[in-house]
Amino acid sequence: MLSKLRLLDFKVFTDQEFIIKPGSTAIVGPNGSGKTSILEAIEFALFRQVTRKEKKIPKVEDLIQHGKKRAIIELDFKAPINRRTYRVRRSIHPGETNADLFEEAEKEPFASGATKVDEEIRKLVGMDRHAFSALTYVRQGEIDRLSRMTPKTRRGDLYSMMGLGLYEKTSDRTQKEIREIKKQIDSIDQTRSRLDSIKNHLPSHKEIADALIAIEKLLKVSEQSKDLTIIQEVLQKVETSLFEVQNQLDSPEMTLELDELKRVSDTAKYLKTVLETIPDIAEAQLRPHIRTEAREIFTSIFGDRYSDLIIDDDYEVSLYDLRGNRVSLSAASGGEDVCVNFALRVAVNTALQKHSVIGPPPGLIILDEPGAGLDTQRRMWLPSAIAGLKSVEQVIVVTHMEEMRDSAERVISLTPQGKDRQPLVAEIE
Repeated sequence: MLSKLRLLDFKVFTDQEFIIKPGSTAIVGPNGSGKTSILEAIEFALFRQVTRKEKKIPKVEDLIQHGKKRAIIELDFKAPINRRTYRVRRSIHPGETNADLFEEAEKEPFASGATKVDEEIRKLVGMDRHAFSALTYVRQGEIDRLSRMTPKTRRGDLYSMMGLGLYEKTSDRTQKEIREIKKQIDSIDQTRSRLDSIKNHLPSHKEIADALIAIEKLLKVSEQSKDLTIIQEVLQKVETSLFEVQNQLDSPEMTLELDELKRVSDTAKYLKTVLETIPDIAEAQLRPHIRTEAREIFTSIFGDRYSDLIIDDDYEVSLYDLRGNRVSLSAASGGEDVCVNFALRVAVNTALQKHSVIGPPPGLIILDEPGAGLDTQRRMWLPSAIAGLKSVEQVIVVTHMEEMRDSAERVISLTPQGKDRQPLVAEIE
């Protein structure tokens, strides 16, 4: 999907171009050499956002190289929707960004402006940033931690990796809205209750009318006209208050708005139920494909030792030797353990891409520090696991581990050159 990335005054890069070919590419270098900056540039070029530990960068100017006034990112990519090549060019200034989108070989952009380019790229890629992340990214630590989780936690974690956590977040927001609507309904109910209580303590219109008639008769024959006039005025004020109370009870806020709030609340509750159901249905449909993908990845590495890998509904893994005997994962060696976890984690992405219903898959997997958290013995199996990953068009491995050089068909090597100096870049086929 990606073919070329050029960075001008972006983070540690002053002026650097990267060629990214089909197949596997390893971006190798020590911490601080600019590996993460490349991933951030790709994400920003496509979606004008950068996620760092699940948080957005606080300011776009943080992406501009220190001491420079602007940064420029150019990314060439093949659109899944039509297989044509496009170039997006984004310039970053303090507090704002500009963008242009070109079709291959065209000198004039067919879309300009950050918002317009965002919309066009979403159409071309066929998904938003969240879906793209779920389909393409395997983040630091996601491989090793799967085997250390309880079945419930592992299932929830895989839901997030599948992008199904979005429904949970939406369900949580819906629940929050339901609570806010309930507060409004309760407030209206409390106001209605107070008004009803006041009305019940006031005389009725008929009682007031009868009292006023009686006072009119007394005024004609009584010598206490002054006292009766005061009582008459009080009764008239009580009648006015009674009218005001009744008007509030009959107001649209107490009737139409209350009915509308209750209708919205019922709709929101139904939506929440649907949102809570979707992940289980989606996961159940995807699970057989994950099993197939994981089995193919694992047996491509250990087919000479194991005949099968079985994943149950809680994503517990069982291995079977060449004689068909079950071997628990806890009894397997470190290398087999890491490859099982690698197969399961990457199978989520490959299954999502092969069986995507949102549009043509991006054909790309990005492995961000896949060896994070692994000891030396278990890390040694990763190159073989990555080299055997042939189910997508393009694999990008970002790592500081030198042994990962053997996992890819080509290597982009980054070497830091000191403060305010661009890292030395070497591309090895």
